[in-house]
Amino acid sequence: MPRRRDPERFEERRAVILDAAAAEFAASGYVAATTASIYRRAGVSSGTLFHYFPTKLDLVLGVLESGRSETARVLSQIGEATAGEDAVLAYAAHVEAELADELYPGLVRAVGDVERLEPVRAVLAAETAVIDEFLAHHLARHLEVDPSACRSDARAVRWLLDGASGDALAEPIPPGSLVDAVRTLLTGMSRPPL
Repeated sequence: MPRRRDPERFEERRAVILDAAAAEFAASGYVAATTASIYRRAGVSSGTLFHYFPTKLDLVLGVLESGRSETARVLSQIGEATAGEDAVLAYAAHVEAELADELYPGLVRAVGDVERLEPVRAVLAAETAVIDEFLAHHLARHLEVDPSACRSDARAVRWLLDGASGDALAEPIPPGSLVDAVRTLLTGMSRPPL
């Protein structure tokens, strides 16, 4: 008789494995990280690891998908709590906090090792689309225009956030500076063209 799977336990174990994979990828890079180091870090057997994630690529995709889900959750939370300029600035503050995470630089480098692969590009593109939609929606509320008119403005804000993300690989971003930079950009967007 087949064993019954407890969905809650399954998700808990999956989360433990993904946390261990993220830490290992951040510490060693994608290429140097091994599935053995990941299952040891997670405190599970190799069979358990491969049951959840058959390949190392599946592990990195799981880490990225988990990040995409977390981003969507945070954006939803921000959107429920505030709107317009305040929502955009709240997201900038969230990004700033992410950049301060000690795993951030190593994890970005690890993803850089595999970002040319189509499944990785697809997950990253899905996350970018969610962010762009959120930004366009809240910029439209801030500027009192149709969201379709804010796509390029949303992209400009995301480019600013992405640029700060790149800078954070070299040195920490001073607290509050990313939020201030986004506020300055939004102020410029609010002014009529010369």
